[in-house]
Amino acid sequence: MKSTYKIIWSDEAFKNLQHIVAYLENFWTAKEIRKFAKLLDKQLVLIKQHPTLFPNSNNSIHIRISVLTKHTTL
Repeated sequence: MKSTYKIIWSDEAFKNLQHIVAYLENFWTAKEIRKFAKLLDKQLVLIKQHPTLFPNSNNSIHIRISVLTKHTTL
């Protein structure tokens, strides 16, 4: 299914992702990092295809929240 939606990363969100990746590289195994990356990729595809599955942010109706893990929210 081709998506008509686009994910737009804010500067803050992209920096947070970079910090998460740096943390994972320091404290997780390569296998755990690959598993996290695969989970992230799958979630991003789901967000692109069905963004209305996820609730609106309390801060803006134009932003939706997707829980990736109990410690990570997109």
